[in-house]
Amino acid sequence: MLSLLLLHAPFVLIILFSVVTDLKKRLIYDKVTLPGMLYFLLFHAIFNLPQWHMYVLAGLVLGGIHLLLAIVSKGQIGGGDIKLFTLIGFAIGWDGGFSIFIYTYLIAGLLALPFLIYIKFFRKREKAVMMPMAPFIALGVITFYLGESF
Repeated sequence: MLSLLLLHAPFVLIILFSVVTDLKKRLIYDKVTLPGMLYFLLFHAIFNLPQWHMYVLAGLVLGGIHLLLAIVSKGQIGGGDIKLFTLIGFAIGWDGGFSIFIYTYLIAGLLALPFLIYIKFFRKREKAVMMPMAPFIALGVITFYLGESF
C-alpha cells in the first residue's frame, strides 16, 4: 500500500504541476520532469527490481515516439511534452504509458476538432495556433486511472 502511494502521489503532483505551468507559461519545467524521472527509476529499482528494465524501456520508447512526432510535426510538440511522456513510461510502465498515450491523443483530437473547425471557417489565418499538451496528457492519465479502477 505504501509503495502505491509513493508511486502515484508524486506522479499525479508532477502531472498537475505540469498542467498549470503549461497553461500559464507554455512550459513544462525540466526542474520537475528530470528529478521526477530519476525518482521513478529509483522507485522501481527499489520496489520492482526484476521489472526495472521494462520501465526504463517504456520511458525511452514513449519519449522516442514523442521525439519523432516533434520532428515530423516541425516542433508542434515541445521538449517538455517529450520529457513528460518519458517520465510517464518510467513511472507507469509500458501498458499504462501506452494507454495514456492513446487516451491523450484521442481526447486531444476530440476536444480540438471544434476549435479547429472554428478557426478554419471564422478566423483569418494569421499564424499557427498552438495548444498546450499537458492538459490533454492529464485527461489521458485520469482516463487511465478511471479505467484501472473498474
